[in-house]
Amino acid sequence: MVSADNTSPSATAAYYDVVIFGGAFSGSALGLLLKRARPETRVLIVEKSEAFDFKVGESTSEVAGCFITRVLGLGHYLACEHFQKHGLRMWFNTPENDCPNCCSEIGPNAQARYPTYQLDRSKLDTHMLEMAVAEGCELLRPATIKSFELGGAGKNIVVLKHAGETRTITAGWVADCSGKAALVARQRETWRKLEDHPVHSMWVRYSNVMTLDSHEARVKAPCLKDGPSVPRSSATNHLMGRGWWSWIIPLSNGDFSAGVTWDERLFTPPTEGHIAERLKQHLVSHPIGKLMFENAVAIENDARIYKHLPYYSTEVCGEGWIMAGDAAGFMDPLYSQGLDYCGHSSYCAHKIILKALRGECVKMALDHHNEIYPQSYQRWFHGLYKNKYQYLGDVDLMHAAFLMDIAAYFIGPVRAVYADADKEYSTMPYNGVGGAIFARFMRFYNRRLELIARKRLMLGTYGKNNLKHRHLIRVPFEPNMKAVRHLFSGMKVWFKMEAETMFTRPIEELPEPGKATAATRVAEVS
Repeated sequence: MVSADNTSPSATAAYYDVVIFGGAFSGSALGLLLKRARPETRVLIVEKSEAFDFKVGESTSEVAGCFITRVLGLGHYLACEHFQKHGLRMWFNTPENDCPNCCSEIGPNAQARYPTYQLDRSKLDTHMLEMAVAEGCELLRPATIKSFELGGAGKNIVVLKHAGETRTITAGWVADCSGKAALVARQRETWRKLEDHPVHSMWVRYSNVMTLDSHEARVKAPCLKDGPSVPRSSATNHLMGRGWWSWIIPLSNGDFSAGVTWDERLFTPPTEGHIAERLKQHLVSHPIGKLMFENAVAIENDARIYKHLPYYSTEVCGEGWIMAGDAAGFMDPLYSQGLDYCGHSSYCAHKIILKALRGECVKMALDHHNEIYPQSYQRWFHGLYKNKYQYLGDVDLMHAAFLMDIAAYFIGPVRAVYADADKEYSTMPYNGVGGAIFARFMRFYNRRLELIARKRLMLGTYGKNNLKHRHLIRVPFEPNMKAVRHLFSGMKVWFKMEAETMFTRPIEELPEPGKATAATRVAEVS
């Protein structure tokens, strides 16, 4: 167990097999995996915070759900302490409408078949770090990494400060799980913005939010009495618009996490006032958002804003060091797949480190990981997110994308991890020949849907069905032939729109990132 100052009794040792920078999800997961597989491994976790502060309420998708439940064994804990998620639900509107009854809807009709959760990340991270310590990992907290030298396996030097004392530690391996701080990538100057995806995000937690399944909500919006058999409020609800989307995530304590993510080339959210005021102003501009957040109260000291969310490292491992989780890269939260990458990269890291600790040569494994990580990252980006914000605000286009994107996800990554978790988490998503084929297909239809959006904008028909249409997915997604049926259904919607716009000239393409007009740039935040 941890002593009163969060330091285990033997934490003054000068040498560790593995020193992990960061004790949140990825760092704790890596520590747990290492200790469970090789209990004698000397693992030190260095966490800078005294206690995890509030983080964005986070939704998981099925790959992360499998990792947390099947690999880490946290199913019972999640069922008791967090919110069971029932799919993704999207709401669409037109500028002239202010009635929630009229908003078009996409979402599941029934409960999800595979475990997914709405997470209170600070609560989960705390629990996982406590588990890692209980498994035998040593912890220094709060502690600051002052400097480090990556000298190779067994020769890494870490200088840190803890309890007013500066310590020098030798590490067999350094694992960077420091999240967006990305300590190793920034020191090695391998950290890069994903310039092709200029999106930004801000979020807040609110109390006194009206849930969509409450009696009060159904009185104000009688249409909510009808529709899916699963409660709408247990889904991750997204408000959709051209160039932006907002998430609404319920948390187990009754609060809601809400935020907006936007492409600076297409949209600018309110810029005046505190983040909570700006976000609420944006949310209530949508009828569903107004229904839920009109009387909402922001939680103090729980507002965040990130300019330019997506980034990556051009190199994610080397002799005696490796990155995992958000320290290696982050892309886009639309489909809640951030923890998918945390799961895969943490598992890959533990496999490579264990191999090295057994005395085996890991050069080929390191070279392979440096190859497949950026490959996976780029395939995922081009298949799902490249210029996608152009068509987020059109229900027909997103209906096609929703069916095809999620079907491809279930046929590929979800099917793979449930079939052989050890094998699949040991690599990255969309790897190999099959992954390449699906990635090319997804990249193709994403480009076509973006082109159709520009054609509809030219015709004036963009969002023409954003009112009074309800697309309920009546057969739950599963990693089998049912997902193939969803894929074909999405293709049918897509082909119909191709035929409708076949002879239409599109509006101009989005400007290259960095060349957007001043009016579309994100406001500077002091």
